[in-house]
Amino acid sequence: MKLTEMLNDPIEEFPVSETIKVIAGKRLAKTGSWLKAILLVETGENKYQLRLYGWQKNKEGQWKVRQKFNISKGYAKNMAEIFQAFGEAKDI
Repeated sequence: MKLTEMLNDPIEEFPVSETIKVIAGKRLAKTGSWLKAILLVETGENKYQLRLYGWQKNKEGQWKVRQKFNISKGYAKNMAEIFQAFGEAKDI
């Protein structure tokens, strides 16, 4: 399965800056004043990153970035193995 097929939510749903080129995204959670998602963004010519975002709605009703973590291809495989083991763990 292609990455863009997995990250299949409408990109308009994500309150990112206009300077960020979002290719695809998937909402992970939306509870109360928080929205969390993973986005595939283009960072340069043929360069991409996955970004985990956490936005929080402020008093004025605007979404503000409160958490952001960039995942490059260089360490994505290690992270995938760790996440897989965590998801399957019966005890830590």
